[in-house]
Amino acid sequence: MSAPLAAHPRTVSEAFLTVLTDRGVEWIFGNAGTDFAPVIEALAANADGPLSMPRTVEVLHETVATSMAHGYWLMTGRPQCVMVHVNVGVANSLMGLMNASRGRVPILFASGRTPITEQGRLGSRNAPIHWGQEMFDQGGVVREFVKWDYELRAGEQVVDQVDRALAIAQAQPAGPVYLSLPREVLADALPEGFTLGERSVESPAPPHPDPAAVEAAARLLAKAEAPLVITSGGGPDLFDALGPAADRFALPVVQFWRTSVAISTEHPMYAGENPAELLGKSDCVVVIDSMVPWVPNAMRPRPDARLIQIGPDPLFSGTPVRSCRSDVTITSAASAGLEALAAELDRIGFADADPTQRRRAALAAELRTRRDREVATGHDPGGQPMSPEFMSGTLSEIIGSDATVVNELGLAPAVMSFTGPRSFFGPAISGGLGWGGGAALGAKLADPSRLVIWATGDGSYVFSNPLAVHHGAASLGLGLLTVIADNRVWNAVRRSTLAVYPEGAAARVARMPLSSLEPVPDYPKLVEAYGGHGQHVNEPDELRPALEQAIDVCRSGRQALVSVHVSYPDTAIH
Repeated sequence: MSAPLAAHPRTVSEAFLTVLTDRGVEWIFGNAGTDFAPVIEALAANADGPLSMPRTVEVLHETVATSMAHGYWLMTGRPQCVMVHVNVGVANSLMGLMNASRGRVPILFASGRTPITEQGRLGSRNAPIHWGQEMFDQGGVVREFVKWDYELRAGEQVVDQVDRALAIAQAQPAGPVYLSLPREVLADALPEGFTLGERSVESPAPPHPDPAAVEAAARLLAKAEAPLVITSGGGPDLFDALGPAADRFALPVVQFWRTSVAISTEHPMYAGENPAELLGKSDCVVVIDSMVPWVPNAMRPRPDARLIQIGPDPLFSGTPVRSCRSDVTITSAASAGLEALAAELDRIGFADADPTQRRRAALAAELRTRRDREVATGHDPGGQPMSPEFMSGTLSEIIGSDATVVNELGLAPAVMSFTGPRSFFGPAISGGLGWGGGAALGAKLADPSRLVIWATGDGSYVFSNPLAVHHGAASLGLGLLTVIADNRVWNAVRRSTLAVYPEGAAARVARMPLSSLEPVPDYPKLVEAYGGHGQHVNEPDELRPALEQAIDVCRSGRQALVSVHVSYPDTAIH
Protein backbone atom coordinates (compact mmCIF):
# COMPACT_ATOMS: atom_id res chain seq x y z
CA MET A 1 0.00 0.00 0.00
CA SER A 2 1.32 3.45 -0.93
CA ALA A 3 1.99 6.02 1.77
CA PRO A 4 -0.29 9.12 1.76
CA LEU A 5 1.09 12.05 -0.23
CA ALA A 6 1.90 15.35 1.48
CA ALA A 7 0.39 17.15 -1.53
CA HIS A 8 -1.65 16.20 -4.56
CA PRO A 9 -0.61 16.59 -8.20
CA ARG A 10 -2.25 19.48 -10.04
CA THR A 11 -1.49 18.51 -13.66
CA VAL A 12 -1.31 15.28 -15.61
CA SER A 13 2.46 15.64 -15.96
CA GLU A 14 2.79 15.97 -12.18
CA ALA A 15 0.60 12.90 -11.71
CA PHE A 16 2.66 10.93 -14.26
CA LEU A 17 5.93 11.75 -12.51
CA THR A 18 4.56 11.27 -9.00
CA VAL A 19 2.99 7.89 -9.70
CA LEU A 20 6.29 6.66 -11.14
CA THR A 21 8.06 7.42 -7.86
CA ASP A 22 5.18 6.05 -5.80
CA ARG A 23 5.38 2.76 -7.72
CA GLY A 24 9.15 2.39 -7.24
CA VAL A 25 10.65 3.94 -10.40
CA GLU A 26 13.78 5.79 -9.30
CA TRP A 27 15.14 7.19 -12.56
CA ILE A 28 13.99 8.70 -15.83
CA PHE A 29 16.65 8.39 -18.51
CA GLY A 30 15.61 11.16 -20.85
CA ASN A 31 16.34 12.84 -24.14
CA ALA A 32 14.00 15.79 -24.36
CA GLY A 33 12.22 17.71 -27.11
CA THR A 34 9.42 20.22 -27.59
CA ASP A 35 6.90 17.72 -26.20
CA PHE A 36 8.60 17.71 -22.78
CA ALA A 37 7.47 21.22 -21.75
CA PRO A 38 4.82 20.07 -19.21
CA VAL A 39 7.23 17.47 -17.80
CA ILE A 40 10.04 20.01 -17.40
CA GLU A 41 7.65 22.49 -15.79
CA ALA A 42 6.49 19.85 -13.30
CA LEU A 43 10.05 18.87 -12.42
CA ALA A 44 11.08 22.50 -11.91
CA ALA A 45 8.00 23.32 -9.83
CA ASN A 46 8.71 20.40 -7.52
CA ALA A 47 12.50 20.53 -7.38
CA ASP A 48 12.26 21.22 -3.64
CA GLY A 49 8.90 19.54 -3.08
CA PRO A 50 6.15 19.13 -2.25
CA LEU A 51 5.75 16.21 -4.70
CA SER A 52 8.31 13.42 -4.93
CA MET A 53 9.48 12.64 -8.47
CA PRO A 54 12.09 10.35 -10.05
CA ARG A 55 15.60 11.59 -10.53
CA THR A 56 16.34 12.48 -14.13
CA VAL A 57 19.41 12.03 -16.30
CA GLU A 58 19.86 13.98 -19.53
CA VAL A 59 21.25 11.36 -21.92
CA LEU A 60 22.68 12.59 -25.22
CA HIS A 61 21.40 9.68 -27.32
CA GLU A 62 18.24 7.62 -27.02
CA THR A 63 19.90 4.22 -27.51
CA VAL A 64 22.19 5.01 -24.57
CA ALA A 65 19.18 6.03 -22.46
CA THR A 66 17.36 2.78 -23.20
CA SER A 67 20.51 0.75 -22.55
CA MET A 68 21.01 2.50 -19.21
CA ALA A 69 17.59 1.32 -18.06
CA HIS A 70 18.55 -2.16 -19.33
CA GLY A 71 21.79 -2.19 -17.31
CA TYR A 72 20.13 -0.77 -14.21
CA TRP A 73 17.58 -3.59 -14.26
CA LEU A 74 20.29 -6.22 -14.71
CA MET A 75 21.90 -5.09 -11.47
CA THR A 76 18.77 -4.41 -9.41
CA GLY A 77 15.77 -6.21 -10.91
CA ARG A 78 13.86 -2.89 -10.73
CA PRO A 79 12.35 -1.46 -13.96
CA GLN A 80 13.03 2.18 -14.78
CA CYS A 81 11.56 4.77 -17.16
CA VAL A 82 13.00 6.02 -20.42
CA MET A 83 11.41 9.07 -22.03
CA VAL A 84 12.27 10.39 -25.48
CA HIS A 85 11.09 12.93 -28.05
CA VAL A 86 8.09 11.98 -30.23
CA ASN A 87 8.64 9.75 -33.28
CA VAL A 88 12.23 10.80 -33.94
CA GLY A 89 13.32 9.85 -30.42
CA VAL A 90 11.37 6.62 -30.66
CA ALA A 91 13.19 5.78 -33.91
CA ASN A 92 16.57 6.41 -32.28
CA SER A 93 15.55 4.17 -29.37
CA LEU A 94 14.55 1.23 -31.52
CA MET A 95 17.90 -0.60 -31.27
CA GLY A 96 17.80 -0.42 -27.49
CA LEU A 97 14.23 -1.68 -27.43
CA MET A 98 15.17 -4.62 -29.67
CA ASN A 99 17.86 -5.59 -27.18
CA ALA A 100 15.51 -5.17 -24.20
CA SER A 101 12.82 -7.22 -25.92
CA ARG A 102 15.11 -10.13 -26.77
CA GLY A 103 16.73 -9.87 -23.34
CA ARG A 104 13.31 -9.87 -21.61
CA VAL A 105 14.07 -6.65 -19.77
CA PRO A 106 11.11 -4.69 -18.32
CA ILE A 107 11.35 -0.99 -19.18
CA LEU A 108 8.63 1.64 -19.08
CA PHE A 109 9.43 3.33 -22.39
CA ALA A 110 7.61 6.64 -22.80
CA SER A 111 7.70 9.34 -25.42
CA GLY A 112 6.00 12.54 -26.25
CA ARG A 113 3.47 12.60 -29.01
CA THR A 114 3.19 15.54 -31.40
CA PRO A 115 0.46 17.91 -30.15
CA ILE A 116 -2.88 16.78 -31.50
CA THR A 117 -4.52 20.19 -31.78
CA GLU A 118 -3.41 23.04 -34.01
CA GLN A 119 -4.66 25.76 -31.67
CA GLY A 120 -6.86 26.54 -28.72
CA ARG A 121 -5.34 24.45 -25.93
CA LEU A 122 -2.37 24.77 -23.60
CA GLY A 123 0.28 22.69 -25.40
CA SER A 124 -1.21 23.03 -28.91
CA ARG A 125 1.15 23.12 -31.86
CA ASN A 126 3.48 26.09 -32.01
CA ALA A 127 6.33 25.00 -34.31
CA PRO A 128 6.49 23.68 -37.92
CA ILE A 129 7.94 20.34 -36.79
CA HIS A 130 4.66 19.56 -35.02
CA TRP A 131 3.12 18.88 -38.41
CA GLY A 132 6.12 17.08 -39.86
CA GLN A 133 6.55 14.77 -36.88
CA GLU A 134 2.95 13.56 -36.63
CA MET A 135 2.28 9.94 -37.59
CA PHE A 136 -0.84 7.89 -38.18
CA ASP A 137 0.50 5.18 -35.87
CA GLN A 138 3.52 6.20 -33.80
CA GLY A 139 3.29 3.01 -31.73
CA GLY A 140 3.68 0.95 -34.88
CA VAL A 141 7.37 1.91 -34.96
CA VAL A 142 8.08 -0.23 -31.90
CA ARG A 143 5.09 -2.56 -31.64
CA GLU A 144 6.96 -5.72 -32.57
CA PHE A 145 9.43 -5.15 -29.72
CA VAL A 146 7.13 -4.11 -26.88
CA LYS A 147 4.55 -6.16 -24.98
CA TRP A 148 1.96 -3.38 -24.85
CA ASP A 149 1.54 0.14 -26.16
CA TYR A 150 -0.97 2.89 -25.57
CA GLU A 151 -1.44 6.61 -26.22
CA LEU A 152 -2.66 8.48 -23.15
CA ARG A 153 -5.90 10.11 -24.24
CA ALA A 154 -7.31 11.58 -21.04
CA GLY A 155 -5.54 12.83 -17.96
CA GLU A 156 -7.67 10.84 -15.54
CA GLN A 157 -6.25 7.64 -17.10
CA VAL A 158 -2.65 8.38 -16.17
CA VAL A 159 -2.38 6.46 -12.89
CA ASP A 160 -4.20 3.37 -14.12
CA GLN A 161 -2.19 3.28 -17.33
CA VAL A 162 1.16 3.60 -15.55
CA ASP A 163 0.11 0.81 -13.18
CA ARG A 164 -0.97 -1.33 -16.12
CA ALA A 165 2.24 -0.63 -18.02
CA LEU A 166 4.48 -1.58 -15.10
CA ALA A 167 2.48 -4.73 -14.35
CA ILE A 168 2.61 -5.94 -17.95
CA ALA A 169 6.32 -5.11 -18.28
CA GLN A 170 7.17 -7.29 -15.27
CA ALA A 171 4.80 -10.16 -16.05
CA GLN A 172 6.68 -13.26 -17.24
CA PRO A 173 8.16 -13.29 -19.78
CA ALA A 174 9.14 -9.71 -18.98
CA GLY A 175 9.82 -7.01 -21.54
CA PRO A 176 9.50 -3.33 -22.44
CA VAL A 177 6.17 -1.51 -22.76
CA TYR A 178 5.41 1.79 -24.50
CA LEU A 179 3.29 4.75 -23.40
CA SER A 180 3.02 7.82 -25.64
CA LEU A 181 2.06 11.13 -24.07
CA PRO A 182 0.49 13.97 -26.10
CA ARG A 183 1.61 17.40 -24.94
CA GLU A 184 -1.88 18.82 -24.39
CA VAL A 185 -2.86 15.86 -22.21
CA LEU A 186 0.28 16.26 -20.08
CA ALA A 187 -0.49 19.97 -19.66
CA ASP A 188 -4.10 19.41 -18.58
CA ALA A 189 -5.16 20.35 -15.05
CA LEU A 190 -6.50 17.59 -12.81
CA PRO A 191 -9.66 17.83 -10.75
CA GLU A 192 -9.26 19.37 -7.32
CA GLY A 193 -8.28 16.72 -4.76
CA PHE A 194 -7.07 14.18 -7.35
CA THR A 195 -5.18 11.37 -5.63
CA LEU A 196 -3.02 8.56 -6.92
CA GLY A 197 -4.77 5.89 -4.93
CA GLU A 198 -3.38 2.43 -4.38
CA ARG A 199 -1.74 0.45 -7.13
CA SER A 200 -4.61 -0.64 -9.35
CA VAL A 201 -3.02 -3.80 -10.74
CA GLU A 202 -0.12 -6.01 -9.69
CA SER A 203 2.05 -8.16 -11.94
CA PRO A 204 0.85 -11.75 -11.96
CA ALA A 205 2.89 -14.35 -10.14
CA PRO A 206 5.26 -16.27 -12.44
CA PRO A 207 3.68 -19.37 -13.99
CA HIS A 208 4.00 -22.43 -11.76
CA PRO A 209 5.54 -25.57 -13.26
CA ASP A 210 3.00 -28.28 -14.05
CA PRO A 211 3.62 -31.29 -11.75
CA ALA A 212 2.89 -33.81 -14.51
CA ALA A 213 5.43 -32.16 -16.82
CA VAL A 214 7.99 -32.03 -14.02
CA GLU A 215 7.46 -35.73 -13.28
CA ALA A 216 7.85 -36.60 -16.97
CA ALA A 217 11.08 -34.59 -17.19
CA ALA A 218 12.47 -36.28 -14.06
CA ARG A 219 11.75 -39.72 -15.55
CA LEU A 220 13.72 -38.82 -18.68
CA LEU A 221 16.67 -37.56 -16.63
CA ALA A 222 16.59 -40.63 -14.38
CA LYS A 223 17.08 -42.86 -17.41
CA ALA A 224 19.83 -40.73 -18.93
CA GLU A 225 23.43 -41.87 -18.95
CA ALA A 226 24.84 -38.62 -20.34
CA PRO A 227 22.57 -35.68 -19.46
CA LEU A 228 23.39 -32.08 -20.37
CA VAL A 229 22.05 -28.66 -19.36
CA ILE A 230 22.29 -25.69 -21.73
CA THR A 231 21.41 -22.13 -20.78
CA SER A 232 22.36 -18.63 -21.86
CA GLY A 233 21.90 -16.83 -18.59
CA GLY A 234 19.44 -15.90 -15.91
CA GLY A 235 19.11 -13.79 -12.81
CA PRO A 236 20.35 -14.46 -9.29
CA ASP A 237 17.48 -16.88 -8.64
CA LEU A 238 18.63 -19.21 -11.41
CA PHE A 239 22.26 -18.89 -10.28
CA ASP A 240 21.29 -19.90 -6.74
CA ALA A 241 19.29 -22.91 -7.98
CA LEU A 242 21.46 -24.19 -10.83
CA GLY A 243 24.80 -24.62 -9.06
CA PRO A 244 23.52 -26.90 -6.29
CA ALA A 245 21.33 -28.89 -8.72
CA ALA A 246 24.15 -29.39 -11.20
CA ASP A 247 26.42 -30.68 -8.43
CA ARG A 248 23.86 -32.89 -6.72
CA PHE A 249 22.65 -34.56 -9.91
CA ALA A 250 25.95 -34.53 -11.85
CA LEU A 251 24.60 -32.37 -14.67
CA PRO A 252 27.22 -30.64 -16.84
CA VAL A 253 26.14 -27.08 -17.69
CA VAL A 254 27.08 -25.25 -20.88
CA GLN A 255 26.47 -21.50 -21.17
CA PHE A 256 26.02 -20.93 -24.90
CA TRP A 257 25.96 -17.25 -25.91
CA ARG A 258 26.38 -16.20 -22.28
CA THR A 259 24.19 -13.21 -21.41
CA SER A 260 24.78 -13.47 -17.66
CA VAL A 261 26.31 -15.91 -15.21
CA ALA A 262 23.99 -18.85 -14.54
CA ILE A 263 26.71 -20.99 -12.94
CA SER A 264 30.18 -20.17 -11.63
CA THR A 265 32.99 -20.85 -14.07
CA GLU A 266 34.77 -22.57 -11.15
CA HIS A 267 31.88 -24.97 -10.47
CA PRO A 268 32.90 -28.62 -10.99
CA MET A 269 30.00 -29.12 -13.45
CA TYR A 270 30.69 -26.00 -15.52
CA ALA A 271 31.24 -27.25 -19.08
CA GLY A 272 32.24 -24.07 -20.91
CA GLU A 273 30.56 -22.05 -23.63
CA ASN A 274 30.49 -24.43 -26.59
CA PRO A 275 27.95 -27.26 -26.43
CA ALA A 276 29.15 -29.07 -29.57
CA GLU A 277 31.21 -31.86 -27.97
CA LEU A 278 28.86 -32.81 -25.15
CA LEU A 279 25.73 -32.24 -27.22
CA GLY A 280 26.72 -34.97 -29.66
CA LYS A 281 27.13 -37.45 -26.78
CA SER A 282 24.15 -36.54 -24.61
CA ASP A 283 21.03 -38.67 -24.43
CA CYS A 284 18.97 -36.10 -22.49
CA VAL A 285 19.30 -32.32 -22.89
CA VAL A 286 17.69 -29.77 -20.59
CA VAL A 287 17.35 -26.35 -22.23
CA ILE A 288 16.77 -23.62 -19.64
CA ASP A 289 15.30 -20.42 -21.09
CA SER A 290 17.63 -20.32 -24.10
CA MET A 291 16.37 -19.11 -27.47
CA VAL A 292 19.26 -20.73 -29.35
CA PRO A 293 20.76 -23.61 -27.35
CA TRP A 294 22.76 -24.73 -30.40
CA VAL A 295 23.13 -23.82 -34.07
CA PRO A 296 21.65 -26.70 -36.11
CA ASN A 297 23.85 -25.95 -39.09
CA ALA A 298 26.96 -26.57 -36.99
CA MET A 299 25.92 -28.91 -34.16
CA ARG A 300 22.88 -30.87 -33.08
CA PRO A 301 21.73 -33.41 -30.49
CA ARG A 302 21.83 -37.14 -31.05
CA PRO A 303 18.76 -38.31 -33.01
CA ASP A 304 17.67 -40.42 -30.03
CA ALA A 305 18.27 -37.71 -27.41
CA ARG A 306 15.29 -36.61 -25.33
CA LEU A 307 14.82 -32.86 -24.94
CA ILE A 308 13.35 -30.89 -22.03
CA GLN A 309 12.70 -27.15 -22.30
CA ILE A 310 12.05 -24.92 -19.27
CA GLY A 311 11.22 -21.21 -19.22
CA PRO A 312 8.46 -18.59 -18.97
CA ASP A 313 7.96 -18.92 -22.73
CA PRO A 314 9.95 -22.09 -23.40
CA LEU A 315 9.03 -22.25 -27.09
CA PHE A 316 9.89 -18.56 -27.65
CA SER A 317 6.62 -17.79 -29.35
CA GLY A 318 7.81 -14.32 -30.36
CA THR A 319 10.44 -15.84 -32.66
CA PRO A 320 9.05 -16.73 -36.11
CA VAL A 321 11.40 -19.66 -36.82
CA ARG A 322 12.86 -21.87 -34.08
CA SER A 323 13.00 -25.59 -34.78
CA CYS A 324 14.22 -26.79 -31.39
CA ARG A 325 12.13 -29.85 -30.62
CA SER A 326 10.87 -30.65 -27.13
CA ASP A 327 9.75 -33.93 -25.57
CA VAL A 328 8.74 -32.25 -22.32
CA THR A 329 7.96 -28.54 -22.09
CA ILE A 330 7.71 -26.80 -18.70
CA THR A 331 6.30 -23.29 -18.64
CA SER A 332 7.53 -21.47 -15.54
CA ALA A 333 10.15 -19.10 -14.29
CA ALA A 334 13.48 -20.79 -15.01
CA SER A 335 14.47 -21.08 -11.35
CA ALA A 336 11.04 -22.36 -10.27
CA GLY A 337 11.04 -25.02 -12.98
CA LEU A 338 14.54 -26.15 -12.05
CA GLU A 339 13.73 -26.26 -8.33
CA ALA A 340 10.61 -28.34 -8.98
CA LEU A 341 12.63 -30.71 -11.17
CA ALA A 342 15.32 -31.01 -8.50
CA ALA A 343 12.71 -31.79 -5.85
CA GLU A 344 11.25 -34.56 -8.02
CA LEU A 345 14.70 -36.00 -8.73
CA ASP A 346 15.37 -36.06 -4.99
CA ARG A 347 12.05 -37.78 -4.39
CA ILE A 348 13.00 -40.63 -6.73
CA GLY A 349 16.53 -40.90 -5.28
CA PHE A 350 18.36 -39.83 -8.43
CA ALA A 351 21.21 -38.03 -6.64
CA ASP A 352 22.23 -41.04 -4.58
CA ALA A 353 22.13 -43.59 -7.39
CA ASP A 354 25.46 -45.22 -8.24
CA PRO A 355 25.45 -44.07 -11.90
CA THR A 356 24.98 -40.46 -10.77
CA GLN A 357 27.90 -40.64 -8.34
CA ARG A 358 30.19 -42.28 -10.88
CA ARG A 359 29.26 -39.69 -13.51
CA ARG A 360 29.95 -36.85 -11.07
CA ALA A 361 33.50 -38.06 -10.39
CA ALA A 362 34.31 -38.65 -14.05
CA LEU A 363 32.82 -35.34 -15.21
CA ALA A 364 34.54 -33.28 -12.53
CA ALA A 365 37.96 -34.52 -13.65
CA GLU A 366 37.19 -34.18 -17.37
CA LEU A 367 35.69 -30.71 -17.10
CA ARG A 368 38.48 -29.42 -14.86
CA THR A 369 41.08 -30.54 -17.40
CA ARG A 370 39.16 -28.87 -20.19
CA ARG A 371 38.72 -25.69 -18.18
CA ASP A 372 42.43 -25.49 -17.28
CA ARG A 373 43.35 -25.95 -20.92
CA GLU A 374 40.98 -23.17 -21.98
CA VAL A 375 42.15 -20.73 -19.31
CA ALA A 376 45.78 -21.37 -20.25
CA THR A 377 45.20 -19.70 -23.62
CA GLY A 378 44.69 -16.46 -21.71
CA HIS A 379 48.29 -16.59 -20.48
CA ASP A 380 49.87 -16.60 -23.94
CA PRO A 381 50.25 -13.14 -25.54
CA GLY A 382 50.23 -14.72 -28.97
CA GLY A 383 52.63 -12.22 -30.50
CA GLN A 384 52.12 -8.61 -31.47
CA PRO A 385 49.35 -7.54 -31.64
CA MET A 386 48.36 -9.59 -28.62
CA SER A 387 45.49 -12.08 -28.69
CA PRO A 388 42.03 -11.21 -27.32
CA GLU A 389 42.42 -14.22 -25.02
CA PHE A 390 45.54 -12.70 -23.45
CA MET A 391 43.82 -9.35 -22.97
CA SER A 392 40.80 -11.10 -21.43
CA GLY A 393 42.84 -13.38 -19.18
CA THR A 394 44.94 -10.49 -17.89
CA LEU A 395 41.86 -8.41 -17.14
CA SER A 396 40.25 -11.35 -15.34
CA GLU A 397 43.30 -11.82 -13.10
CA ILE A 398 43.36 -8.13 -12.15
CA ILE A 399 39.69 -7.56 -11.36
CA GLY A 400 39.10 -10.78 -9.43
CA SER A 401 35.52 -11.52 -8.39
CA ASP A 402 34.53 -8.10 -7.04
CA ALA A 403 33.60 -6.50 -10.36
CA THR A 404 30.97 -6.47 -13.10
CA VAL A 405 31.97 -6.89 -16.73
CA VAL A 406 29.55 -5.66 -19.39
CA ASN A 407 30.86 -7.17 -22.60
CA GLU A 408 29.92 -6.38 -26.18
CA LEU A 409 32.19 -8.21 -28.61
CA GLY A 410 35.27 -7.10 -26.72
CA LEU A 411 36.42 -10.12 -24.71
CA ALA A 412 36.96 -13.85 -24.91
CA PRO A 413 34.84 -14.76 -21.85
CA ALA A 414 35.78 -18.46 -22.06
CA VAL A 415 39.21 -17.75 -20.52
CA MET A 416 37.84 -15.57 -17.71
CA SER A 417 36.56 -16.33 -14.21
CA PHE A 418 33.01 -15.30 -13.30
CA THR A 419 31.84 -16.61 -9.96
CA GLY A 420 28.79 -14.48 -9.10
CA PRO A 421 25.44 -13.77 -10.77
CA ARG A 422 26.24 -10.10 -11.41
CA SER A 423 29.86 -10.54 -12.46
CA PHE A 424 29.18 -10.64 -16.21
CA PHE A 425 26.55 -9.39 -18.64
CA GLY A 426 26.62 -9.90 -22.37
CA PRO A 427 24.41 -8.61 -25.17
CA ALA A 428 21.00 -10.02 -25.97
CA ILE A 429 20.84 -12.32 -28.94
CA SER A 430 19.24 -9.58 -31.08
CA GLY A 431 22.65 -8.41 -32.29
CA GLY A 432 21.80 -4.72 -31.96
CA LEU A 433 25.23 -3.14 -31.56
CA GLY A 434 25.73 -0.18 -29.25
CA TRP A 435 24.16 -1.71 -26.14
CA GLY A 436 27.25 -2.11 -23.98
CA GLY A 437 28.15 1.47 -23.09
CA GLY A 438 24.71 2.47 -21.85
CA ALA A 439 24.20 -0.86 -20.08
CA ALA A 440 27.51 -0.51 -18.25
CA LEU A 441 26.64 3.05 -17.28
CA GLY A 442 23.27 1.88 -15.92
CA ALA A 443 24.95 -0.94 -14.00
CA LYS A 444 27.46 1.49 -12.49
CA LEU A 445 24.67 3.92 -11.55
CA ALA A 446 22.88 1.06 -9.78
CA ASP A 447 25.99 0.24 -7.70
CA PRO A 448 28.44 3.17 -7.80
CA SER A 449 30.88 1.54 -5.37
CA ARG A 450 31.36 -1.52 -7.59
CA LEU A 451 34.03 -1.69 -10.29
CA VAL A 452 32.17 -1.87 -13.61
CA ILE A 453 34.05 -2.56 -16.84
CA TRP A 454 32.60 -1.82 -20.25
CA ALA A 455 34.48 -4.20 -22.54
CA THR A 456 33.79 -3.50 -26.18
CA GLY A 457 35.03 -4.21 -29.64
CA ASP A 458 36.12 -1.15 -31.60
CA GLY A 459 33.14 -1.46 -33.94
CA SER A 460 30.69 -1.83 -31.06
CA TYR A 461 32.29 1.18 -29.39
CA VAL A 462 31.55 3.35 -32.42
CA PHE A 463 27.93 2.12 -32.49
CA SER A 464 27.47 2.89 -28.80
CA ASN A 465 27.43 6.67 -29.24
CA PRO A 466 30.52 6.84 -27.03
CA LEU A 467 30.41 10.60 -26.45
CA ALA A 468 26.94 10.18 -24.95
CA VAL A 469 28.28 7.41 -22.68
CA HIS A 470 31.32 9.42 -21.54
CA HIS A 471 29.12 12.49 -21.06
CA GLY A 472 26.80 10.42 -18.85
CA ALA A 473 29.67 9.09 -16.77
CA ALA A 474 31.04 12.61 -16.30
CA SER A 475 27.68 14.19 -15.44
CA LEU A 476 26.87 11.47 -12.89
CA GLY A 477 30.40 11.29 -11.47
CA LEU A 478 30.76 7.58 -12.25
CA GLY A 479 34.20 5.97 -12.52
CA LEU A 480 33.38 3.67 -15.44
CA LEU A 481 36.26 1.69 -16.97
CA THR A 482 36.12 1.24 -20.75
CA VAL A 483 38.35 -1.39 -22.37
CA ILE A 484 38.38 -1.41 -26.18
CA ALA A 485 39.57 -4.43 -28.15
CA ASP A 486 41.05 -2.57 -31.10
CA ASN A 487 41.37 -5.16 -33.88
CA ARG A 488 40.64 -2.62 -36.63
CA VAL A 489 38.15 -4.82 -38.46
CA TRP A 490 34.48 -5.78 -38.41
CA ASN A 491 35.46 -9.27 -37.34
CA ALA A 492 31.87 -10.56 -37.16
CA VAL A 493 31.49 -9.62 -40.84
CA ARG A 494 34.86 -11.12 -41.69
CA ARG A 495 34.15 -14.40 -39.86
CA SER A 496 30.71 -14.72 -41.40
CA THR A 497 32.13 -14.29 -44.90
CA LEU A 498 34.84 -16.87 -44.26
CA ALA A 499 32.26 -19.31 -42.90
CA VAL A 500 30.17 -19.08 -46.08
CA TYR A 501 33.08 -18.81 -48.55
CA PRO A 502 36.13 -20.40 -46.85
CA GLU A 503 38.00 -20.70 -50.17
CA GLY A 504 36.43 -17.68 -51.83
CA ALA A 505 37.97 -14.54 -53.26
CA ALA A 506 37.32 -12.54 -50.07
CA ALA A 507 39.38 -15.05 -48.07
CA ARG A 508 42.40 -14.38 -50.27
CA VAL A 509 42.50 -10.59 -50.29
CA ALA A 510 44.57 -8.62 -47.83
CA ARG A 511 41.72 -6.21 -47.03
CA MET A 512 38.25 -7.75 -47.18
CA PRO A 513 35.63 -5.38 -48.64
CA LEU A 514 33.23 -3.70 -46.21
CA SER A 515 35.01 -5.01 -43.12
CA SER A 516 37.82 -2.57 -42.32
CA LEU A 517 37.68 -0.08 -39.43
CA GLU A 518 40.74 1.85 -40.53
CA PRO A 519 41.78 4.61 -40.21
CA VAL A 520 41.90 4.13 -36.43
CA PRO A 521 40.84 7.11 -34.32
CA ASP A 522 42.64 8.19 -31.16
CA TYR A 523 40.14 6.56 -28.78
CA PRO A 524 41.66 7.87 -25.52
CA LYS A 525 41.03 11.45 -26.62
CA LEU A 526 37.27 10.82 -26.51
CA VAL A 527 37.28 10.06 -22.80
CA GLU A 528 39.84 12.78 -22.13
CA ALA A 529 37.37 15.29 -23.62
CA TYR A 530 35.18 14.58 -20.59
CA GLY A 531 37.98 14.77 -18.02
CA GLY A 532 38.76 11.06 -18.01
CA HIS A 533 42.00 9.11 -18.24
CA GLY A 534 42.88 7.44 -21.55
CA GLN A 535 45.72 5.19 -22.67
CA HIS A 536 46.80 3.13 -25.68
CA VAL A 537 48.29 -0.35 -25.23
CA ASN A 538 50.23 -1.89 -28.10
CA GLU A 539 52.61 -4.32 -26.38
CA PRO A 540 51.67 -7.25 -24.13
CA ASP A 541 53.94 -6.11 -21.29
CA GLU A 542 52.17 -2.73 -21.24
CA LEU A 543 48.75 -4.26 -20.60
CA ARG A 544 48.76 -5.07 -16.89
CA PRO A 545 50.18 -1.74 -15.67
CA ALA A 546 47.81 0.17 -17.95
CA LEU A 547 44.77 -1.70 -16.64
CA GLU A 548 45.89 -1.36 -13.02
CA GLN A 549 46.39 2.39 -13.43
CA ALA A 550 42.99 2.77 -15.09
CA ILE A 551 41.28 0.85 -12.27
CA ASP A 552 42.94 3.12 -9.69
CA VAL A 553 41.58 6.13 -11.60
CA CYS A 554 38.08 4.64 -11.61
CA ARG A 555 38.26 3.88 -7.90
CA SER A 556 38.89 7.59 -7.36
CA GLY A 557 35.64 8.48 -9.16
CA ARG A 558 36.96 9.42 -12.62
CA GLN A 559 36.26 7.41 -15.73
CA ALA A 560 39.07 5.78 -17.69
CA LEU A 561 39.56 4.13 -21.09
CA VAL A 562 42.22 1.67 -22.25
CA SER A 563 42.45 0.93 -25.96
CA VAL A 564 44.23 -2.40 -26.57
CA HIS A 565 45.57 -3.34 -29.99
CA VAL A 566 44.62 -7.01 -30.46
CA SER A 567 44.68 -9.54 -33.28
CA TYR A 568 41.49 -10.77 -34.88
CA PRO A 569 40.87 -14.50 -34.52
CA ASP A 570 38.61 -16.61 -36.69
CA THR A 571 36.82 -17.98 -33.62
CA ALA A 572 33.88 -16.03 -32.28
CA ILE A 573 34.22 -13.85 -29.21
CA HIS A 574 31.29 -12.10 -27.56
